[in-house]
Amino acid sequence: MSIPYSLVLRQVRPGKPEQGNKTFAQAQYAQVLSINDMAKHMSSHGSKYTKGDIIAVVTHLVECLREQILLGNRVELGDLGTFYASIIGEAALNAESWNTSLIEDVKVRWAPSSQFDSLINDATFEFVGSRKAQAEARKAERELLNSMATIKPGDEPDDDGGGAGGDGNLE
Repeated sequence: MSIPYSLVLRQVRPGKPEQGNKTFAQAQYAQVLSINDMAKHMSSHGSKYTKGDIIAVVTHLVECLREQILLGNRVELGDLGTFYASIIGEAALNAESWNTSLIEDVKVRWAPSSQFDSLINDATFEFVGSRKAQAEARKAERELLNSMATIKPGDEPDDDGGGAGGDGNLE
C-alpha cells in the first residue's frame, strides 16, 4: 500500500510571490470510495456484519453526529477522533456591537485520535505524476489505439528496429 503523489511547483508562501516558488509533493488519490465501497470493504475483513448493516450504522451515525454538533456538543468517537463545531464570522469592535448576523458559517472540525498521529511512520509513497499528466497520457494512448484500429492487416508500418526488440513472442 502506497500513497500516490505528484510534484507541484507553488509559491513558498501563498500571496507572497517575492519569496519564490518551490517544488512540493502533493498527495493524489487512486479512487474515490463511496459509503457502499467502504461498507463492502469493511465486511470483507471477517466482520460478522453485512454491507447493509454497516451502511445503516454509518448513515445513522452521520445523522446523529450532525444533530449533536447542532446542539453544541463535542462528539468523541474513540479511535476515529473527535468532531465539533467551529464558528466562522466577522469581528465586532466590542461585545455590545456583536450579534449573530456576523456569523458567516459553521464548519465541522475533526480532531483525529492518536491512531492518525503517526501515519508518516507507516506510509510508503509512489510517484504517479500529476492528474493533468495522467489525463494527457490516457488521451495519447486512446489516440494511438484508435489510429492502430484503422490499420488493416498487412498494412502495418515497417519496423525500423527501434522498438522494444524481441522476436514478437510475448512471454
